Amino acid sequence: MLQAVGHEILSPLQSLMVLHPKPDDEGHRYVQRMQQAVKVLYGQASPSEALQAANLDVGTINLDQFLHHVAGNAHFAGIEGVCYQPSASPVIVRAEEFSLEDVVTHILRNADRHRTPGTPITMELRTQEPGVAQVVIHNQGAPIADVLLARVFDYGVSGTEPATSGQRGQGLFVARTYMRKMGGSIEARNEHGGVSLLLTLQRAA
Repeated sequence: MLQAVGHEILSPLQSLMVLHPKPDDEGHRYVQRMQQAVKVLYGQASPSEALQAANLDVGTINLDQFLHHVAGNAHFAGIEGVCYQPSASPVIVRAEEFSLEDVVTHILRNADRHRTPGTPITMELRTQEPGVAQVVIHNQGAPIADVLLARVFDYGVSGTEPATSGQRGQGLFVARTYMRKMGGSIEARNEHGGVSLLLTLQRAA
């Protein structure tokens, strides 16, 4: 049944791709992301097992350019007030672009739910640590409870509390899973009057 549902969803997505054939068309990019999500989630035993089994085609990307693009287009995902100050030079890391965009988008959605209304979500690129690049995504607002700080990336835990009927508790689990598959890591911290998510990726040689 899941395979049939997945097939039915992929069919209209293929039609949308025909309507948005050019790679520089924003619609083209988001249809590709939807196609990937369907292929990952359907035909597997459960969402968590499907994500764990997914294979990522890890290559290299310019992380500075990537973050600039994500910040500039966050409003298309309904997330306003995302701020990023571009770097003075390219920062090349090992990652899979669409999966990393899913990671950052999940974190931005989580930050949007829990930030103090009217405050920005900031993204900062750090390159001080040898061999790695780090992205800090910060929102002002209530801290994560100490008892949940180590569990916030577990499946079924949403934001600052166990998932409710309105949230599946999948977003940050997806983020951690994809970061590990790209050879990176993710960490949550309470700091600067809110919450920061620290993403660490390997620099490309």
